[in-house]
Amino acid sequence: MNPVANNADGITVYYIDRIDRLQKELSKDLPADPVTAKQTALHRFQRIDSHLSSELENAANGLVQAMQYGIDRYPAIVFDGKAVVYGITDVRAATQRYQQWQAGEARP
Repeated sequence: MNPVANNADGITVYYIDRIDRLQKELSKDLPADPVTAKQTALHRFQRIDSHLSSELENAANGLVQAMQYGIDRYPAIVFDGKAVVYGITDVRAATQRYQQWQAGEARP
């Protein structure tokens, strides 16, 4: 997970890697026996609390948005649904790059 720096009001942050991290957590150190492993994974899955559930909902919504915008890697910051800056998690730095691009000075 890449934490967002300089997050501000009006900005929606999606942590789309949360689903992958949950899969790794659920399968970590599972027993070799398939039946026991299934029971262990099911028990872990049943312990999902409301906080984790909201994190997973955020990730799913983020994946939908990423598909709609055609985002193929992350981190990515989307501006107005029209431009994307990849590889930066600092909102101020990404905003500066976006503004430079709008002024014709750089690529987003």
